[in-house]
Amino acid sequence: PDAQFKMSGESGDWRYKMKTGEKADKESPWKWSRRGGKIAAAACVVLLCIGIILIIVFETTRTSESKTWKQNRLPDTIMPVHYDLEVRVDLTTFELNGQVAIDVRCATPTKYVILHSSEQEIDRNRPPTVRGTQASDALPVATVTSWFLYPENEYLVLELSDNLLKGGLYTITINFNGPVRTALNGFYRSSYVNEQGETRYLGSTDMQPMDARKAVPCFDEPAFKATWTVTVVHQEEYTALANMPLESSESRGGGFVADRFQQMVRMPTYLFAFAVCDFISIGTMSSTGVETRIWAPSKYINAGMGDYGLDVADRVLVYFEDYFGVPFPLPKIDHIAIPDFNSGAMENWGLITYRETRLLYDTNAPSATTRKGVARIIAHELAHMWFGDLVTMQWWDGTWLNEGFATYYQYKGLDFVEPEMKVMEHFTYDRTQPVMVMDSLASSHPVFYTITNPNQITEIFDSITYSKGAAILRMLEGFIGEDTLRKGLKSYLMKNAYGNTVQDELWTELTAAAREDGQTDLDVKAVMDTWTLQMGYPVVSLTRDYTSGTAEVTQQHFLVDAAAEVTVTSEFGYRWYVPLTYATEGNLLNPTQTWMNPNEASTRINLQGAYANQWVLANMNHVGFYRVNYDPTNWGLLADHLNGDAYQDIPADNRGTLIDDAFNLARAGMLDLPTAMSMTQYLQKERHFMPWSMALSATGYIEDVVGSVTAISDLWRPYMRQLISPFYEEVGWTLLQGGDYNTEVGQTMALSNACGYGNSRCVNNATMMFNQWIDTNNNSHIPERLKSTVYCTAIRNGGRTEWDFAWQQYLSAEASEKTLLLPAMACTQDTDTLNTYLVRSQDESLVRRHSAPLVLRYVGRSSAGKDQAWAFLRDNWDFYFDTYDGTSFTMTGIVNDVTLQFSTQNDLDELETFLAAHPNQGTATQAFSQAVEKTKANIRWRQDNEDSLRTWLQNLP
Repeated sequence: PDAQFKMSGESGDWRYKMKTGEKADKESPWKWSRRGGKIAAAACVVLLCIGIILIIVFETTRTSESKTWKQNRLPDTIMPVHYDLEVRVDLTTFELNGQVAIDVRCATPTKYVILHSSEQEIDRNRPPTVRGTQASDALPVATVTSWFLYPENEYLVLELSDNLLKGGLYTITINFNGPVRTALNGFYRSSYVNEQGETRYLGSTDMQPMDARKAVPCFDEPAFKATWTVTVVHQEEYTALANMPLESSESRGGGFVADRFQQMVRMPTYLFAFAVCDFISIGTMSSTGVETRIWAPSKYINAGMGDYGLDVADRVLVYFEDYFGVPFPLPKIDHIAIPDFNSGAMENWGLITYRETRLLYDTNAPSATTRKGVARIIAHELAHMWFGDLVTMQWWDGTWLNEGFATYYQYKGLDFVEPEMKVMEHFTYDRTQPVMVMDSLASSHPVFYTITNPNQITEIFDSITYSKGAAILRMLEGFIGEDTLRKGLKSYLMKNAYGNTVQDELWTELTAAAREDGQTDLDVKAVMDTWTLQMGYPVVSLTRDYTSGTAEVTQQHFLVDAAAEVTVTSEFGYRWYVPLTYATEGNLLNPTQTWMNPNEASTRINLQGAYANQWVLANMNHVGFYRVNYDPTNWGLLADHLNGDAYQDIPADNRGTLIDDAFNLARAGMLDLPTAMSMTQYLQKERHFMPWSMALSATGYIEDVVGSVTAISDLWRPYMRQLISPFYEEVGWTLLQGGDYNTEVGQTMALSNACGYGNSRCVNNATMMFNQWIDTNNNSHIPERLKSTVYCTAIRNGGRTEWDFAWQQYLSAEASEKTLLLPAMACTQDTDTLNTYLVRSQDESLVRRHSAPLVLRYVGRSSAGKDQAWAFLRDNWDFYFDTYDGTSFTMTGIVNDVTLQFSTQNDLDELETFLAAHPNQGTATQAFSQAVEKTKANIRWRQDNEDSLRTWLQNLP
């Protein structure tokens, strides 16, 4: 195989001759004979001259196309129309053999066919061919004279004898083979242990963003859409699945069967999917005629663990068909649980793949959090059937058009099937709050992110794309109206169905819909360009005039580190069209909206007759993607109200937002830390999980940067314990029956943090429950929703005995139990045990491939694991880089969590030394840049605030 790849240097292409299949060095195409004599020498000289002339002519005639394979984007000279693919999968030898015939249309005359192929062997005995299709028999014959692989861009290049003609239809046929991969991308293998204790194997795909080329030679860019017909040849004991339903099946002998699937509609390569497994399924037919099935190992289906997912998938699909006003175009949709899967799920059109714990739900071990997680991700993937699958972004810089939409509309779908959860109220906590931290860095990036190299494609799958994309859609819906947004989206989807799009086409349809509905002055593009084409967001400063009942509002780019330097310029000058909403204490139910324009230095607003002793609250329900800073008097009025009996007058998400804004403004030096701390004192009375969760997230920053400073942590932990203990005492350990989702999650949150901050009764009870598990080897007495708290608390406050017991349980546990034990084992305070855990995580026989990075991340987040996690990443960088750099999210997540607590000069020195020694950080490049920025900010924060925080805590009554 090595001989198939281009060697180093401009002239190092190894090409294959098409008649013999032998390697031919293009720089030395002739073999010289040594017969001697003047005649032979003269003949050689003549031949050499002719050869030089021919080479010059050849190179001159191809100048316009020369080295097109050196560009990292496919040329648009040829466009695929249809793939006819047959693959033979052997799950005994783990071999994959295939033939693909690609019908293409020539858009521009060319002598080169360039497509993607990576980590496959092209069959030299049956070399690639290019022929005119039956409909184009009159086309001149253009044969393949040579071919080569160009691994730098993962290209297969076919050189032709003549130009393909513009408008001509041709068929490219390629025979290939390779392994069923162990890496979790392309077509790869996974395994599970069945009820008889046997290890069973399966094969499945994960193609996004650039891994279809690892399964089959193809035009692996999102704009190169085509139809597909797929035949999967496999052992008879298995079942094959693909994007479309089975069309026919025939025996191939030797225990193999060939399953041919119906032709698939136009789609990009990253949505192509197939699987070979021995799973069974349950299914239903929707009211609109779409078949939905859940596939998993029989032990899970027979236990009813697919029932909830099936109900959610069927109902959400019908809901989205109605909501978007566009029918689902395929006859079926399969959802399959894969034991080894890198991300949560993948939206393959008609065959959605999931990590087991994201699709299966055990109703015999109820947990509201788990139920929400399963329903949420199913809704996310189903939203992709319209946003991403039916209509696809033109290039990866528009990924937010897929992921931002799916992330927002998953909440709509989830709210439909689980209305009692009131998940639309959770959006601020789930999505907006976390991503605002990342987007306040000078090293952030815009939602629409120009991509110049392949590493950036994987990096773009981050919280800016997903969560900020969703948050600005929520803000857009807030000012344009839900009905108008639905109208515009329906037009956008119908006009671009089966095609590719850019965001300006979306803005055009939304503007037209808005103007039809009477918003004649609204230019959606003008507004949304300020939110998608520049990074960051504003802080709106509201300064009241208590005499006139008005306020002046201004905006500026919010940077959590005021000393950070923004090196990327913006055509908008880091100013935004801000849909400012606000209300007053006396008129809370009737908020006002006004626009802040980027070209106005300030805006004067009327405060609805608010008295000087009444507070003003802005950004109602945190629908807007911005922070708000008030003058000191208004901050004081808000704090006083929260500490009073009527604190619930302020919406729950705004109560949490006030604390979150205050602490982030304090980090930026825009608000004094004592004011921020004063906003937390009311939490002794708070019983809603959302404000509490947002407060814990905001104050968690303090624990990250100064948790190791004993003089502060000895004051901080008792303060937080004092705040959470009343909530804990009220809810206790008895499961609250008949309560709503928020009540259940509130109890879980209260217990987790009471134990975490050292409430002795909480710790003792959790330890007792864990010890009972050790004594009886039965944990049925521990409610599912409380297991995480019990496990972590007992391990954190115990020793090696508790950890070793948890480890042994982990080795034999089902996937859902492993998900609980994996983070719990990182709670130990013993550094030797943490090192043991990290070493074992690299052993694939002990910890699944997709879980190993999670172990490192959990240790990095733990109070005792900061140094251990960093040293392990540093010393094992090659392992993580080689194993996970090609997968989305993984390397970014590792770097974010391992450097989370960096706050000293030594930490910064370690980082910079590492980066100097490893100049290629691959898909972690952006994460490392942000880690350096955050570490510098943390150092400055400690210098500016440690004394103030210590004094405030010491002066508490």
